[in-house]
Amino acid sequence: MSSDDTVSKNNGNDTENAFTSLKDGSTNSTAIAAYYDDWAETYDATLKNWDYQAPVNASKTLCEYLKSGDSVLDVGCGTGMFGKALSGRLDCQIVGIDISSASLEKAEKQACYASLQRHDLQSPPLPLANNTFEAAACVGVMTYIEDAPSLFVDLCRIVRAGGYILFTQRDDLWEQKDFNALLDDFETRKLWKPLSVSNAAPYLPKNDEFSDTIGVIQVLCKVI
Repeated sequence: MSSDDTVSKNNGNDTENAFTSLKDGSTNSTAIAAYYDDWAETYDATLKNWDYQAPVNASKTLCEYLKSGDSVLDVGCGTGMFGKALSGRLDCQIVGIDISSASLEKAEKQACYASLQRHDLQSPPLPLANNTFEAAACVGVMTYIEDAPSLFVDLCRIVRAGGYILFTQRDDLWEQKDFNALLDDFETRKLWKPLSVSNAAPYLPKNDEFSDTIGVIQVLCKVI
């Protein structure tokens, strides 16, 4: 496993953006890294108990557009839930990148990644070459990204023209951060063409904080 070890120290005010609640989230990179390092050992079991389906659903969607041998970037791979789901459906080359070193250690044990590296997704450009991947997936990550357009612009650089970017976003943050306008702006700028925007589905159905109030929207775009 390679390590970039890039973590922003000053994304937002430390007090205002401290990570105290999964529902509230944070955009403080140092706090995010510490939170997921602490959680890594029990993360998969906890998310299974909460009936978290976004990685499996994302893998189903993306597999319809990919072929065997394609390269896929798992953006914010965490402990490897999406990579495991995707590799179970398609023989592809998956590269993972995440801010949490403890989560990356767990992802490595999934034995489905060609490589893994540590980097703060809030510090683009990502340490990856232009036009490297047929697809990029960003599942369960956008809660923690202050500047989503900058990350998406960089993913459009990394994914080849004609390739795909799939991401998920909570429906409450979709409205708050006006992701409809973001999609329209990127299409106008000829960075991508949206192919599908799902209805909000249950996000963490068996978590009391999320079950009745917060859903998840899945988006698939084709890079131009």
